[in-house]
Amino acid sequence: MDLSGFFPSDVHYFFTKEKQDWSVLSENEMALAEKYGTKRKADFVTGRYCLRQCTGILGYNGDILIGERGMPVLPPHIAASVSHSRSLCGAVAGPKNSYLSLGIDIETAGRVNKDLWHLLFTASEQEYLDSLSPEEQQLQSTVFFSLKEAYYKCQYPLTGTYLDFTEVAVIVKNQNLFVQLLKDIPGPFIKGGLTEGKMTTYGTQVITFCALQNFA
Repeated sequence: MDLSGFFPSDVHYFFTKEKQDWSVLSENEMALAEKYGTKRKADFVTGRYCLRQCTGILGYNGDILIGERGMPVLPPHIAASVSHSRSLCGAVAGPKNSYLSLGIDIETAGRVNKDLWHLLFTASEQEYLDSLSPEEQQLQSTVFFSLKEAYYKCQYPLTGTYLDFTEVAVIVKNQNLFVQLLKDIPGPFIKGGLTEGKMTTYGTQVITFCALQNFA
């Protein structure tokens, strides 16, 4: 799957529509996944396969276990994220000396029903979505939802903070996407600050991405 130009050149990515089998896991990963149900086990197996394709480029081929809220546990020099929908799985990884954290999400377009908007989106987001055609609403509501998920995955490893969907807002500026934090949280994310987001599509799949660069 070619996503050339979507991710920064030093962020490695791998996506697949093919479900992987048990053999791609290490012994420790197998022991962890034995307790999972069928779907979660399948997602875990393919997710670890995707992650390993990325982390291997950065010199790590060891266990990738699960930390808080499902975040992958990796060596301190690697920032990474993984996501999957029903038909696509993908992962990204980059060096921590360039990125404090990364977040990706994959969603199927059109699955965010309008009757859920009040739970997922702020009043300004709903107003923006209401201004679109029904076809654009299906796509953009999925993009907004997915970008919030990607942002959550990006911020959580650094802040340990649970965020409700309405505690962040997606802002469209000159066709560029940004996520704005609407509450105070610990760590490098500032209330009112904007984090750039990106989106692309692959068939019916929406892929979103956030990164927090390391300027130290």
